[in-house]
Amino acid sequence: MATKPEALPSVDDDLALPAEPARQRPNLAALRSSPDLPDEAVRANSRAIGEKWGASTRLQTSPPTTPLESLRLDVPDYLARELRVRCAEMKVTNAYLVMRALAKDGFHVDDKDLVRDRYKRGKR
Repeated sequence: MATKPEALPSVDDDLALPAEPARQRPNLAALRSSPDLPDEAVRANSRAIGEKWGASTRLQTSPPTTPLESLRLDVPDYLARELRVRCAEMKVTNAYLVMRALAKDGFHVDDKDLVRDRYKRGKR
């Protein structure tokens, strides 16, 4: 008569990850700058590290933008359709075409505000 083979060991023990002790997250709000270290020393160190690693240590500031105001117009449907088609062909916005037309008609429009794509102008 055949003998029954021994039971195989469980693979669960091999798959279980060893338990790691719970690490406490650092309290970043409690960190304080050293009173012995002046701000200029920190700036100089930042510049030195940035130069060493080829990184920029200055934040770029964008020029202030002109505040925008919403303007809603009711125009005939054929004109709205033609405006949409022209915008798509020229890859510009409705606002660009309207402001360009107003500028051609003698209204004052600053060149910096006449932007083909409003997303490149910056956030309002």
